[in-house]
Amino acid sequence: MEPTRREPGSRFFPYEVWRSREDLDRHNATPPLRAFLENLSAFLEEAPEGHFDTMPSPYPGAEPVPA
Repeated sequence: MEPTRREPGSRFFPYEVWRSREDLDRHNATPPLRAFLENLSAFLEEAPEGHFDTMPSPYPGAEPVPA
């Protein structure tokens, strides 16, 4: 990964899929993730962009997709 990170224009794009907003909120409250996010600026050259969306899911018990 390191050689790619040195290339001009490279970006890191994490993509996560969660069963529900509640599951994501619970994940975001875990101590390891909180510690990572509190120190995130040490790993970045510029401010991150965040994009959230809802999509249909075949996951059993998934929240319905808003119309």
